Amino acid sequence: MKKLRLNYKILKYVIISIFLIFHSLKSFATDEIIFKIQGNQFTDSDVILSLLKNIPQTINEEFSNEIIKTLNKSNLFSDVTVNISGSEITILVEEFPNINNLYFNNNERLKDEDLKIIAQEIELSNYNEPKINSFVNEIQKLYQSFGYNNVSIDFYEEYFQKNNTVDLYFDINEGDITKINKIFINGNKLISKQDISEIISSKTKSFRNMFANNNYKPPNIERDEYLIANYYRNIGFLDVQVKSQVEFLESNKVNVYFNISEGSQYLLSKISFSDEKNIIDQLTIDLINSKINIFLDDNKFFSLDNLKVLKKEISSNIVESGIEFFEIESFEKIENNNVSIFFEALPIVPKYTNQINILGNSRTFDYVIRRELEIIEGDAIYASQIESIRDKLNSLRLFESVRVSEQYVDENSVNLIIEVEEKQTGSFNAGVSVGTLDGFSIVTGLKERNFYGTGRSLDILVNTSEDKNEFKFKTTDRLSYENDADISYKINYKQQDFSKASSYKLDTFSSGIGIGYKINNNLYHNIDLEYVLKEYKITNSSTASDSIINSSGNNMSYLFKNNFRYSTVNPGFIPRTGNFLNFNNTIETPTSSSNGYIRNLITLKQYYSRDKSVFSLQTKLGNIISLNNNDILTDDKFSLGGRWLRGFDNFGAGPRNSRTSYVGGNNIAVTKLDYSYEISNNSNFPIFINLFNDYGVIWENKTTPSQSDNNLRASAGFGVKYYSPIGPIGFSWGFPLIDEEYDIKRMFLFSVGNID
Repeated sequence: MKKLRLNYKILKYVIISIFLIFHSLKSFATDEIIFKIQGNQFTDSDVILSLLKNIPQTINEEFSNEIIKTLNKSNLFSDVTVNISGSEITILVEEFPNINNLYFNNNERLKDEDLKIIAQEIELSNYNEPKINSFVNEIQKLYQSFGYNNVSIDFYEEYFQKNNTVDLYFDINEGDITKINKIFINGNKLISKQDISEIISSKTKSFRNMFANNNYKPPNIERDEYLIANYYRNIGFLDVQVKSQVEFLESNKVNVYFNISEGSQYLLSKISFSDEKNIIDQLTIDLINSKINIFLDDNKFFSLDNLKVLKKEISSNIVESGIEFFEIESFEKIENNNVSIFFEALPIVPKYTNQINILGNSRTFDYVIRRELEIIEGDAIYASQIESIRDKLNSLRLFESVRVSEQYVDENSVNLIIEVEEKQTGSFNAGVSVGTLDGFSIVTGLKERNFYGTGRSLDILVNTSEDKNEFKFKTTDRLSYENDADISYKINYKQQDFSKASSYKLDTFSSGIGIGYKINNNLYHNIDLEYVLKEYKITNSSTASDSIINSSGNNMSYLFKNNFRYSTVNPGFIPRTGNFLNFNNTIETPTSSSNGYIRNLITLKQYYSRDKSVFSLQTKLGNIISLNNNDILTDDKFSLGGRWLRGFDNFGAGPRNSRTSYVGGNNIAVTKLDYSYEISNNSNFPIFINLFNDYGVIWENKTTPSQSDNNLRASAGFGVKYYSPIGPIGFSWGFPLIDEEYDIKRMFLFSVGNID
């Protein structure tokens, strides 16, 4: 019994001991970490503690390092020390001085306000040297975007100990703008240097392009690499590589080298369309397949841009069938330089636009961008629309870059973010043209595509020569939010001297309004209504035609013009590939001073290129008829000669009463055949040998001129075309093969500025 009592007592002590030990361990485990903040005169302790909420709770050396790392990352402190004593953590901080004011010296190109905006964007609020260096780098990048590549920036501070603040002073030495001396394009075999020069934004100055902006801007060079590569890829060179090099010269100029590795040109072998989810009716599928077959017939090589157009047309067909919530996924399969495209229509869960936010347009008004959008707040949105918005805004040529992104609000709602980077949209041009046909003329012009940020274009042209003076003013803007049509207003004043050819002078004033729109990427249609006031001045009544004499003085009329223009000609001032077709229909309404007419003119140009050879076929067909069966005025009729029939003078071939009384005709048919071969080797200014053969005929008048026939004219010849730094220069010798005795020949032609 005593033993039992002893064991019970021992058990009691064991239980009590276990309880005390457990209680002690529990107390230790539940001790909270105590933070003490020291040295923070201007930063609230709660702000510092809020930065430490994600710090691990195991107290060790890693715990201390994590605190230091986190607080240093906040950019609030120049130094952080951590001391650990049990569960008590003492954090000693040394604060950066806050920045009170920023001052800038010698900054002429950039305003103080512009520089302070950069400081706000990078949150430069305290004296933190890494942040200040980042600020200096951003300023240098901004200067480089304007061509200042030698800018140097020094800074110093004035410290105020009382409130731990500083004033920062930046001394800026802007230096001179770095200019581009020459641009070298290497490795291009199938695309000419001139065409590539037209694509890129970097330019050089020349006599022909004396007002070009040739500032060296590194971001532009990077973008030019992309533009060249993208141009190649859009005609099937999927493996193209473009790299740039910049050579700095002692004269604060640079030579820029674009080195191109073209690779192979890929063929478009097959396009298929799938609707495995059965969301589209069979009639729409048949229509889509029909479009695909037509597309394959017209497109031999792979082109991303053309495929985008096809994809958009397919989407439009599906929408027109009544289906809205779908996406078209596209896949590429490449085998042996052949590309197969697979389109698949898939149903999607609808997303709706909550807000449309536009950023970066400091100059361009919001409405200019919004009117290009096919959606508004509340509309459904899908990926193809976003792509279409980006392409459409880029096509305005108002922005350096366009980025469109989605910001989700919830599962079915997004904010659409449109970020644009604006670019220079105005240019002033001046040039001269010299030739045996047109004499010496000076052409000056001003073009602005975004007048005061309204998206309105402005085009002013002044052309003066011995026989013609002309002033043009035209402004164009979008017609309405509901469509892509443009409305234009124009005024034109022209003085022409036909004394040598037809014994009269003509002053013409016209004003009008027009509407134009794109039917597709290559086809454009416009309609114009013009008021025209003409004044005929007879210089020799004995040789002037009766119709001109009868119209002497002022004549008023209204013109209705209908024009279709189709072009796939390559960009650049040397046409090498593609087709151009223009149809113009003009109706002059009968008035008290005019009998009225209907005039139709078709112009066709086709270009083919192979290696260094370029073949071209150009044709012009025209007809004019009087609405009252009267004689058409000479200046409204067609004339033959000059550039459209080489070997003959302007107004040199066709019906006339005398050498100074050219009449012309109501109908014309002309064809020009050209073969050009480049004899220069890897030159930025190529030289071509040109062989040509021209045919033309002009016929029919109400009254028969004394020298008139319906006979064919023909000529052949050769020439030289030199695309020089001062502009294109052409020499040609044309020899009439079929002509009439009364025709006026001009076998040698020389021209600077216009050699077509």
